[in-house]
Amino acid sequence: MPSSTPTRRTPVYVNIYDMIPSNVLTSIGYFMGIGVFHSGVEILDKEFNFGGHEYNFTGVFCVEPKVGPPGVVFKETTLVGFTTKTDQEINQVIQTLSKEFTGDSYTLLTRNCNHFSSEMAYRLTGSRPPAWINRAAKLGTMFPCVVPQGWVEPPSAEDEEMVRDRETLLPRQ
Repeated sequence: MPSSTPTRRTPVYVNIYDMIPSNVLTSIGYFMGIGVFHSGVEILDKEFNFGGHEYNFTGVFCVEPKVGPPGVVFKETTLVGFTTKTDQEINQVIQTLSKEFTGDSYTLLTRNCNHFSSEMAYRLTGSRPPAWINRAAKLGTMFPCVVPQGWVEPPSAEDEEMVRDRETLLPRQ
């Protein structure tokens, strides 16, 4: 009888951060699923994020899980699901997304870090993170007149201290 190797199931998490300094109002909003959130996908002890800059190269970067980019406050981790992909297949998903999510394609309301996290989680697990994470952007597209113009444009590359070279992603197999 041939032995079968069990399929590895790797957990895929979305780490959620508050982008507004904590206070009573943000705490109440958080429990109601209302707030301005950043998210990143954690897999294999690395967290992948997306941010904007003015150049046509990747906006995807890697940080230590649950630390996030500067200026955010960690709130919670949500298990999105499990992937049976190999390390090489996971790396291919990350490389593909790194090409698709360029810094100059970032927009606050329609292509932000939460859109990236949703797409990466979906490609790895077939499931998406909870929709409330990106509720502020959804409301902003419905009522663009309430969003300050400075929030809509991507930051300049000089403002992005945490952008890392694509080679710091998963090692090539």
